[in-house]
Amino acid sequence: SKKERCEKMNSDQFSIIEKKLNTVIKLLAIQAIGDKEYRQQITLLDSMGLQINDIAELTGKTANNVKVTLHLIRKNKSKGEKKDE
Repeated sequence: SKKERCEKMNSDQFSIIEKKLNTVIKLLAIQAIGDKEYRQQITLLDSMGLQINDIAELTGKTANNVKVTLHLIRKNKSKGEKKDE
């Protein structure tokens, strides 16, 4: 039916747009982390809402390395907050 064709077309168009937006986001992320130290890169990319696998791809590290680094950053941050209290 015409409705089904429109829904399929919209779904296909959505997929194309989503892929293009993800590419733009990754390019912007690469530009944003340019000259920053690895931990700063991880923090920035995480704050941008990128997933672990995307951060790993952008930094050239493994997903496991990113997870561990992110955990240590958060752990150290929470220790710093407790000192301030």
